[in-house]
Order: sequence, then structure tokens, then C-alpha cells
Amino acid sequence: MSDEILETMRQRRTVREYTDDEVSEEQVERLLEAATMAPNRLNRQPWHFLVIREDEVKEKLAGILTLHPHLASAPVIIGVGARPELSSTWRMDAMAAAENLLLAATAEGLGSALLANPDGTLWQTAEEMLNKMLHIPVQRGVRLPILVAVGYPAEEPEPHRTEDRFDRTKIHYGAWEERELGG
Repeated sequence: MSDEILETMRQRRTVREYTDDEVSEEQVERLLEAATMAPNRLNRQPWHFLVIREDEVKEKLAGILTLHPHLASAPVIIGVGARPELSSTWRMDAMAAAENLLLAATAEGLGSALLANPDGTLWQTAEEMLNKMLHIPVQRGVRLPILVAVGYPAEEPEPHRTEDRFDRTKIHYGAWEERELGG
């Protein structure tokens, strides 16, 4: 693995405050291309992506998902949707695509925040609102389990440090060793 890839992973942090700078269409396209390179079961590629830039939609989302007011100020929100009938692992497939998107955002110098709680009541309310406002074809089985807010970070977060994340008590070789389970 190249040091560049590992460094991008270390730099990927959740960013909830953004500048007013626009994210270009070209940048969004690169993020989406990266997302579609994700692993998925039997190459079914059950995902669909919804790029949201409209302030009204972002403000309504922030109003419903009250723990995430940054949705209103993010220049772009990318919904990661999927068609569950295409893959029994549709949620994992969508999450793998979202992880690629998050890493690509970091590589582009953008900040991002992942939101996903498709079984939560507030999430279901948000998903219903998006279905209506943005004409998501729920009758064709499309679900939207993930949102990713994207923009230029207002502040540059510190990269993850190996000593804070790489916990050897959580790594086992060959068989599970008896020891503390870690934090």
C-alpha cells in the first residue's frame, strides 16, 4: 500500500462546518466515480446516487434530522441509495460506496460527514420527505440509507494518529486470544 493512500485514510475526518465555496460539478463527478468503484456482492452494483444542492431541501433535511444542522450549510449532499431487490447485502454495498466517496472527498481537499440510520424514526421521516420532494421511485424499491454532506472544511481537522486508532488488543492472529477487548 502506498503511503499516500494510508495518509488519505488518516486525514479523512468528519467535517460539519463548511466554507461558502462551491464544490464543482467535476469534483462531484470524481466523487461519484470513486463511489462506483466500491466492492459489492456479485457485482450487482445496487446503488444510485442523488446529488442535492437545493437550499430548501437541505434546510428541510436539517430540520428533520435535528442532530445534523450542518446539512443546511453543506454545499452538496450526496444521497447514497440502493435497490434492495438487487442484492441481499445492499446496505453493505451502499456503505462501501459511501466510504469510497468519503475518501475521494478527502483526496480532493473536501470535508465530508456521513449520516446513516435507515431504521431510525427521524431517518424514515427524512427519507419520506426526500421521496416526495425529489421523486425517488420508491415503488421501484429504491431506498436512501445514507447521506454524505460535502464541502470545503471551515477548519482543517487534525489527521487521525496511529496511536489513537490502531489498537493491537483488537487484532487476533489465527485464533481469538484471551485478553482485554479494548475500548
